[in-house]
Amino acid sequence: MADYGAIRTRFVRERLCETHWEEREYIQHLMGIERIIAQGGPKNGESRLLYQRLVRRYPVEHGAIFTELCRGRFTTEEQFRLLCEAQQILWKRQEEADRDSEERTEQNKEDRLNKERMGWFLQGGLE
Repeated sequence: MADYGAIRTRFVRERLCETHWEEREYIQHLMGIERIIAQGGPKNGESRLLYQRLVRRYPVEHGAIFTELCRGRFTTEEQFRLLCEAQQILWKRQEEADRDSEERTEQNKEDRLNKERMGWFLQGGLE
């Protein structure tokens, strides 16, 4: 059971105030990021894996929490929204790059197979 009274940062408290009960897992994840940062980072392999997953899933939130806990600077609502928009653009471009890379890999595979097949036929192989 999560203790929402244990929230350490204004940033997470503000996210809680705009989050519906059904999406409480989001706040619990942010509280997990807070907890790990507040203890000085992951202390074992399990918490390291959890931390890495949370940071990958919530990079903007991680940055805001880290900045508030470690540097004492609060991320405003406007800054948060701009950073979220920028992150969405980055993720979209990465997806496009990944898709292009997969298509190139598939095309190269197809080209190699066709070249091999032509060599097969040139040497008298059957279809």
